[in-house]
Amino acid sequence: MARKFASDKGDALRMTKTVVFAVHRREPSGGRADFSPMKPRKGFAYASREMLDAWISNDADALPERVYRSALKLFTASMVLAVFEKENCLIVRGYDSLAEHAPIANDTAREQLALRYHETQRQKRPVSAKEMIEKGGHLIALESLLLPQKGGGWCIAVIDFQLSLAVPRSSADIDDIDRAILQLLYEGYSGKEIGQRLEMSHRTIEHRVERLKQGFGARSISQLVAISIAARIGGKSMKTWPLANCAQEARAKIDT
Repeated sequence: MARKFASDKGDALRMTKTVVFAVHRREPSGGRADFSPMKPRKGFAYASREMLDAWISNDADALPERVYRSALKLFTASMVLAVFEKENCLIVRGYDSLAEHAPIANDTAREQLALRYHETQRQKRPVSAKEMIEKGGHLIALESLLLPQKGGGWCIAVIDFQLSLAVPRSSADIDDIDRAILQLLYEGYSGKEIGQRLEMSHRTIEHRVERLKQGFGARSISQLVAISIAARIGGKSMKTWPLANCAQEARAKIDT
């Protein structure tokens, strides 16, 4: 259209560029044109969906690379990709969120893949799971998707390491008042609010929190909360008490 109505080729070229520019120009809310391409959304849900679609569309002779190649761009630093083939487990993309956690995460990925390999081959379909496991003194929360080769052979695992909590090696010496304080910390109460709930002074709560931090080897209140939760989940420390019972026992001890 531009060349048909333009008086010469130069005018036609300028008109064509103007039309193309107007079609592709996008105006965000700020008023300035945005020419950057939309970035793919990353994360376990997106990467696993991409791999599952590739697994469905490929035949039994497909190499594992054809299943995971397009999904790699969607991986986050906490995700691991492993392939089990010919009795060997290879980490294709390792954990890269925290360097000190990488060995545990990569070893866990290998173990999970080796453990689930025969299950996926037997079921001949994808296997997904959300679980909490203990490994190397840590409680690890992970989400995984395993994809077996159609007809038997290799198996792919993509695992997202969502949480790692160090389990204390020794139990802290705590009483019922400490259990009540920890429970209220879990619920987001401040030291002053905890004192009001337990009818104790703010200073007394602070002293007890400091003693709990020392007992669990925590550097901060947030780490104290994390470590004490890990101790409860791991079954190596405290008995879980309802908050009402804890508070009642705490006030009874104060009164006596």
